Order: sequence, then C-alpha cells, then structure tokens
Amino acid sequence: MRKVIIVALFVILFASSVAARMQLSLQDCIRLAKQNNKTLQQAEQEVRKYEADYNNVRGGLFPQISLSGGYQYKRTELPKSAVVEMPAISSQLSSLSDTTIVNDNTLYENEEIIASIIDGAFEGLMPKKVQKENSAFGQVKLDQVIFMGGKLINGINIAGKLYHLQERKCFLVEQDVVYNAIDQYYQQKLAREVVIVKVEALSIAKKHFMQVSDMYEQGLVSEYDMLRAKLEVQKLKPDILRAKKNSALAMESLQNYIGIEEFITLTDEIELPEIEINFSDAVRMGLKDRVELELAELSVEVNKVNLRYEKGNFLPIIGFNAEYNYFGQNSTKIKSDNWGNYYQLGIGFSMPLFTGFSNTSKQAKARHSLKQAQIEQKALKEKIKLDIVNSSLQLKTDLKSVEVQQENLQLAETGLRIAESRYDNQVSTQLEVFDAQLMLRSVKLSYLNTVYETIMSYEKLKKAIGIEL
Repeated sequence: MRKVIIVALFVILFASSVAARMQLSLQDCIRLAKQNNKTLQQAEQEVRKYEADYNNVRGGLFPQISLSGGYQYKRTELPKSAVVEMPAISSQLSSLSDTTIVNDNTLYENEEIIASIIDGAFEGLMPKKVQKENSAFGQVKLDQVIFMGGKLINGINIAGKLYHLQERKCFLVEQDVVYNAIDQYYQQKLAREVVIVKVEALSIAKKHFMQVSDMYEQGLVSEYDMLRAKLEVQKLKPDILRAKKNSALAMESLQNYIGIEEFITLTDEIELPEIEINFSDAVRMGLKDRVELELAELSVEVNKVNLRYEKGNFLPIIGFNAEYNYFGQNSTKIKSDNWGNYYQLGIGFSMPLFTGFSNTSKQAKARHSLKQAQIEQKALKEKIKLDIVNSSLQLKTDLKSVEVQQENLQLAETGLRIAESRYDNQVSTQLEVFDAQLMLRSVKLSYLNTVYETIMSYEKLKKAIGIEL
C-alpha cells in the first residue's frame, strides 16, 4: 500500500510539473525570438537612426527661422580724474544780467535758451561719475537656401535611399532570427526524441539481457552470449547520458535564443513540410525577390546620386536671409518711446573657383565607388545563383533520403510484425523480437533526423530564393 501511495504522489508531482511548463508552438518561438532578440533590436534602432538622419537632411529644404532676445543692465563708475567739471554758461548769464538793459527781456531770454542748449550738449559730451544703462533687444532671423548646385536634393535622395537600405538590412536580420529559431526548435525536438529512443532501447536491452541470463542458467546459450547482451546494456547507459545532456543543452540554447527562462514544452512535431517551390523557377525567383540584390541595386543608386552630389561642388550656392530687430535703451527705465526697430533683407551667392583639385578628386572617388558597386552587384548575382542551385540540390537529396528512410521504416515495421508473429507461433525466441524492436527505433530515429534535415534544407532554400520565412 505504501508503494502505491508513493507512486501516486510521484505521478501527481510529475503531472503538475508538466502542466506548469509553458507550452510553445513553433510560431510562438518565432514570435518570442523576434520580440527578444538583441541583434534584431539593434538593427531596428539602426533603422530609426537612419530615419532621423533622413528627416534631418530633409529639413534643409525649409527656411531656418530663429528667435533671439535679451536684456542688459550696465553701471559704470569713473575715477575722479576722468570727470571734468565744466562751468555752466547759463550761470554766467545771471552775472551779466545786471549790466544789460533791463528792458531788453527778449534778448535775455534768447541767450538763456542758447546757453541751456550748449550746457546740455557739453553735459552729454562730458563723462559722468556714475553711468547707468538699461537695454533690451529682440531679433527674428530667417535663412533659406535657394540653390546649392543640386547638393541639397541629392543629399536628401541619398539619405532616403540609405534609410530604405537599412530597413531591408533589418529585414535580413529578422529572417536570420526566424531561421535560427526554427533550427533550434527542431534541434531540441530531435534531441528529445533521441533521449526517448535511447531509453526505450535500454529497456529492451535489459529485457534481452534478463532473457539471455535465464537461458544461460538453463544451459541454452553460452557465456559469450550472456556477456554480449550485458555489454549492450552497458553501452547504452553512456549514450543515454550524452543524449540527455544534448537535450538539456538544446533546450537551454532555445530558451536563451527566444529570451525566456521558464520551463517550456514544445508542441509541434517533426513533420515533413509540403514543398511549394518549383525548382525550375527557383533561380528566376531568387534573382527577382532576393533582398540582397535589392540592397546591391540600392547601393548602386546611392553611388550614382553621390556622384551627382560631388558634381554639385562646381556650381554656385545661392541663399536668402532676412532679419528684424526690435530694441530699446535708456539710462533708467525703458519706456514705450525708447523702443526702435530695423530690418534687413539680403541675397548672396558663393562659387568655388579653385580648390586645389579637391573637388575633382572627390568626383573621381565617387565615380570609382559607383564602378565598384556595379561590380559587386554582378558578383552577387552569380553568388545567389550558386546558392540557389546548391540549396535546391541539397533539398532534392534530402527528399530522396526521406523516401529511403520511409521505406526502411516500413521494412522495420514489417520485420517487427514478422518477428512477433514467429514468436507467437513459437517458431523463434524473444531475442528476435527484441532485435526487431531495436532496429525499428533506430530506423525511426534516422527517419526523424532526415526529416529535420529536410525541413532546414527547405527553409534554407526559401531564404536563398528570398521568400519570407
């Protein structure tokens, strides 16, 4: 009774641990890998950087408007030696008024006005001991490029193409992430199947050893047969340890790649994919849909625009500017009548006459870069053709291998049925049944491995053609 309770508790704990695991399909793993992969995240940020560069360059089409302003208070105290006291002319008139004709009031008043004006002029020319000044200003300024020899438009064109180029590079990184996620998913499934097959083989080998031991005790087999059966058991034990280690490593690798730490259970089985590619059209499709060719073409276009950009160094640059200033100044408080303003408009141009042949050298470099990009484009086409042909041949070979393994699997299943029938009719021993079971599991493992290789060959061919995974 106690053993039954222990077994029941073990089953409950095992079932609860399995239920607690996160169940993931292949598509779930692909989604998590795309979501958590650091390389893909960096590529996406790189796209955002190029987008910002494009918007920055495009901003040169629009006028650049700036607003500035400020306030300043200034107080200066001069030394006594720098301050000259001038006698006021108006004070001298009071001493002269006694000798003048009293009745000539009009003449005296005119002299007093003139003296006051002269005193004010001298007072403005002579520095004061303490000087104060309050000033404020505001400015609105506009600069607009009218013509840059095509450099601005070409610069925007280059930035736009580089932005699109980076987007396509990010797509390639995403395809690599998906391909690796598929590979690691099926690697773990295959490693788990290896463990299951090895454990079953060990169980069969132990039963075989027990039967041979009984037959040895009855004198029906030799000691050599018994030792050979025991050796088969011993050989499988390290194989199981290695298989379990490989399965654990494959699971750890998959968890790290998709960015989760929870225990997971993979739900999709290793199944032969449905081939939806016409091999005769594979090269044509690849030369049409392969992203790398699109990137090479974009690189050629960028270098063409860059050559036009460098040619613009020989053309004039024309610009327009305008500004409006509003200012005020007073020794004490700035009042409404202390404000003034001015504005100005201007248009100008500059044109290089001689730059020490630097512009010519830049244009020559751009021309060589264009030629280099065109050569790389042609080389890439040849490389893609070879890649597609190799991937197609590999997939065809794997499909043939699957057919052979399927035939082997049918033969092994037939052999097991015959061995079981012979054993039931007491024509053969149980040893023959054990051997047939081991053979079936070995063939099944080979079949699963071939299917895995076919799956990855198919995914590789889709990548080579440019089909989104």
